[in-house]
Amino acid sequence: MAKVAKIRYSTMEDTFLRIKDLKVRIRRRPEQGTPLLLINGLGACLEAWEPLTKRLPGRDIIAVDHPGTGLSSPPNYIFSMYENAEFYMAALDAVGVEKANVLGFSFGGTIAQEIAHSFPERVSSLILCGTNAGTGSFPADPFTIMCAANPLRYMVPTVREMMAPFVYRGRVGRNPQLFETELQGWYAHRTTMLGVGAQIGTMMMGWSSMPWLASLDVPTLVLGAEEDPLAPPANSELIASIVPGAECHVYDEAGHLFLFDQPEAPSKHIADFLDRVAAMEAQ
Repeated sequence: MAKVAKIRYSTMEDTFLRIKDLKVRIRRRPEQGTPLLLINGLGACLEAWEPLTKRLPGRDIIAVDHPGTGLSSPPNYIFSMYENAEFYMAALDAVGVEKANVLGFSFGGTIAQEIAHSFPERVSSLILCGTNAGTGSFPADPFTIMCAANPLRYMVPTVREMMAPFVYRGRVGRNPQLFETELQGWYAHRTTMLGVGAQIGTMMMGWSSMPWLASLDVPTLVLGAEEDPLAPPANSELIASIVPGAECHVYDEAGHLFLFDQPEAPSKHIADFLDRVAAMEAQ
């Protein structure tokens, strides 16, 4: 893959690479140990991860702007879920990583499941946050889905704040002004219509992990939120009940963005889980 440019952000380094004929931004904090690959939700750029990553010091972290989000080029067509998984494996290839812990949030959680299924040799552990198993799991109500898919919330701050109580709930739902203070990174760059549209198109293809969840053979942590309207907590409990040996935590008084607006408890669970995975790998 041809390297285009590098930019330094304190201990994180941005690299622009060509993947699937697209210019893609990858941010890495190189440290010791197995890297943690972060896959974000619908329309979010990699700056959104800051509240979580700063609570995971000393870990090798890789974040990617999905095509059409952040500073990555818009996609040329709608990726299938398998092609999304391929994209992230190509991103790991581009930075010379063979195997990673994979954390997926929301839409990114469905991609993470596909990676664990289609590329199990490249996954050290799986962390699924605020997500579902696709067709056959517990859906959000139609009004919430309609609000979440509205492209104006990615472009107009007042619309975003107006929709927060319906789309996100939890702490940011009660205080939408957090998008202008603690959660500025969530919409640091304007998401393209093609980018959001392609992600929504993937979700409309009818993908489901239900037929093969029970066959996953990787340490798995599932995190959910009691007030999450987009990925109701029953989804976290369902996934954890099917994946062998999965660990599950559901947070009270938390909404869809619990990783970002209430990161203290989830970051501790993630750090503890990764430490246990590393200890098992060292045996």
